[in-house]
Amino acid sequence: MAFKKGFGPMQVKSVVIAALMSLLLAGTVSAGPIMHLHDSQGNLGTVDVESGNVNIIGSMGVTMTDIAFDTSGNLWGISFTGLYSINSSNASASYIGNHNIAGGNALVFGTDGTLYAAGTNTQNLYSVDTSNAAATNLGNMGFSSGGDLAFNSGGFYMASDSAELISIDLNDVSNSSSIGGFGVANMYGLATGDDGLLYGVADTTIYGIDLLTGAASNGVSFAAQGMGQAFGQSFYTEAGASEVPEPGSLALLGMGILGLVVSRKAKAS
Repeated sequence: MAFKKGFGPMQVKSVVIAALMSLLLAGTVSAGPIMHLHDSQGNLGTVDVESGNVNIIGSMGVTMTDIAFDTSGNLWGISFTGLYSINSSNASASYIGNHNIAGGNALVFGTDGTLYAAGTNTQNLYSVDTSNAAATNLGNMGFSSGGDLAFNSGGFYMASDSAELISIDLNDVSNSSSIGGFGVANMYGLATGDDGLLYGVADTTIYGIDLLTGAASNGVSFAAQGMGQAFGQSFYTEAGASEVPEPGSLALLGMGILGLVVSRKAKAS
């Protein structure tokens, strides 16, 4: 960017301000945590939990019953019968193997890299080997899965098929207990955002989940944007993957770089 003779400090300042404002406005489009979501038709997309704005990534070619990010930011999916790895950039899914979990529909990674799963036709909790989909029975929780598992603030939780928030005791799975009802049907998704809050999804609405009562509240709709009934969700950072810079952070970085470049150019002219 070269300035012609006569392009003085005031003109330089005007150009810089205009460019920085454009970057700032671009960076504030997405204000909330970004959730990865999949629907009953096998579509994968992202949703801003505060605005409900949707970005469709593509079709996975398989109707997953849940998805989960691992500690490295890789995306995985489960169907009623199989385990899959998923390309989060284009939604393509690769079959790993049969997990043999009855009605498998819940998936989450712990921060230690362990993949946990549960099913709607069993009350058992499982760990799953990502190399071959082999599942290991960890014990009977006394509850069947409604569609998802999630870690939050040191606790381990499940959305049950009776629309309740379940607290799972990993030290003794048989000590798991119900916290309370969601007050909402079809709660098939449960995940912790990078803001530390627990979110649930039912049909085409995102809810905040109260860890003390299980109640769902403050619904945000993402309907009529190309995604159907939610079958599950996950956040990129849920298992401890390094956070992807949000647009606002990228804009601030761009503003600083642009300001430095223009300042040097102006001094050189």
